[in-house]
Amino acid sequence: MQLEGQNISFKFLFTVTKELLRGKSLPRTLLNVNLRDIKLSGEVLDLGSKSSNASYNRFLQKDENCAITFTDWHEGGEDIIKLNLEEKFPVGDGKYDYITCFNVLEHIYNFENVVGESYRILKSGGVFVGQTPFLVSYHADPNDYFRYTHQTIEKMFTEVGFVCEKIVYLGFGPLSTSYAMSSQISPKFLRPFFAIFAILLDTIIVKYKKSQKFCYPLGYLYIMKKQ
Repeated sequence: MQLEGQNISFKFLFTVTKELLRGKSLPRTLLNVNLRDIKLSGEVLDLGSKSSNASYNRFLQKDENCAITFTDWHEGGEDIIKLNLEEKFPVGDGKYDYITCFNVLEHIYNFENVVGESYRILKSGGVFVGQTPFLVSYHADPNDYFRYTHQTIEKMFTEVGFVCEKIVYLGFGPLSTSYAMSSQISPKFLRPFFAIFAILLDTIIVKYKKSQKFCYPLGYLYIMKKQ
């Protein structure tokens, strides 16, 4: 699977600036921006989401028939399934058209359960849209176990039967990654300027030193399909 990179445009940089001014991290911002091209429909299960409050919901496209069910280990509700991601899901086979799972798998020790159970409960032709961080600080929720390369992601999903449709490299190069790892120590109003400056310098570095391309991922966004 060929990795896809970021297409940098004025619109892209403008959106990144707005999200950073909202207080979002650069990894979260890149996730949000890349979700603008994804349209959900039918029955959707959002793993580990708890509610619709997550910022990525402002970017995902949803048609009029889209119905999202959220998950939480501690409580259930009308649109929330009480779900332990480490164990078999209390969901019937082939129920969902889409599964979304953002910034979750690194917190799950039994990640094979999530991948296998997701395959089971998706309909034929169903799609898993996921994202996991890579170069990011330790962040327990309640624990933090893993960092996955794009090769690991492709293998862990295809081994259970998924077809890898796309993996997007969320990052630019060493400078923007260094910024992302230390951005919280800078004043919020300055963060967009530091980030954009680092991104633009990284594009120059990678252009002339191609060996650095795809070497500093902040994370990966991936789309897997059940045949």
